[in-house]
Amino acid sequence: MTARRHHYVPQCYLNGFAQHREKPKLYVVDALERRAFRTSPLNIAAERDFHRIDADGVAPDALENAFSGFEGELDQALRRIVAARSISNENDRIILLNLVGLLAIKNPRLRETMRDGRERVMRMVADLMTATPERWEATAKSAQRDGYVPEGPTVSYEIMREFVQKGRYKIDVHPMEHMRAELKIFNDILPLLFRRKWMLLKAPHGATGFITCDHPPCLMWSDPSQRGKFYSPGLGLRGTDLFFPISNELAMIGSFEGSDNEHDANPLMIAAMNGAFVTYAERQVYARESDFLYYMVPDEKPRRGDTLLQDRRFTRPRPQKPKGRRVQGSN
Repeated sequence: MTARRHHYVPQCYLNGFAQHREKPKLYVVDALERRAFRTSPLNIAAERDFHRIDADGVAPDALENAFSGFEGELDQALRRIVAARSISNENDRIILLNLVGLLAIKNPRLRETMRDGRERVMRMVADLMTATPERWEATAKSAQRDGYVPEGPTVSYEIMREFVQKGRYKIDVHPMEHMRAELKIFNDILPLLFRRKWMLLKAPHGATGFITCDHPPCLMWSDPSQRGKFYSPGLGLRGTDLFFPISNELAMIGSFEGSDNEHDANPLMIAAMNGAFVTYAERQVYARESDFLYYMVPDEKPRRGDTLLQDRRFTRPRPQKPKGRRVQGSN
């Protein structure tokens, strides 16, 4: 059977934030649906055909199966890291940083950004192609000559111009096109992750601990006064911190200026980290229990997770569904 439900955040990673790893349940807060609920990692952070391949001689779920092989190694590495409360083991650290890289570039947020950029370009091109009847006729003939459309009568200029001007369509990009770009970006950013120095934060046993979300890597300026004032930083820039939650008990911060070390995290440090994960979530936050602590700005009193839905900062705009046709981009 071909797998169709593909997780962009691995289940074995999410299991580390559940109360019982073997029978995991997570407390989920959804900013779009405006509700909190408990469910298995099987039911979250997944999309239909997210890794689908359409190529002759290749199974549609070949890449999904390849990721499953990596996740088997990842599961064992995460278990060892959590048991040791350390990321000093070189092999386990390599696997962990590969996970961080994958989650940084292989997610719905980045795909929508790429799709939206392509759609903007395509709309400008469509407007130019239909600027005059003569240009549309020349474009249609060229498309027929090159084999993109069959020979014969074409859509009239008036109909096509009206279609373009009303803009009632959306450009879709095939998952294969996204994956081509993602794999290239992954190869570029992975060395940057290895160059960073990683500080491990350890929550006390039995504490409410760290949370995660559907976009776990959180990259921000190291200087809090710069956050929100300038453009978003890149992974290769100095003066930036990359926050990443490993499990309910562990999280880490990577920077170019720091050093590899470990610290016991107090409740305020945990709440600050959790505030970053809430801020960077695409739409959902995942926690062991509803009583986790978080705050989003300095000097703010920590809040409990079961009040998150009442926090006006935890809102996400619903995506607009365009009227009319969906147009598939090239793959």
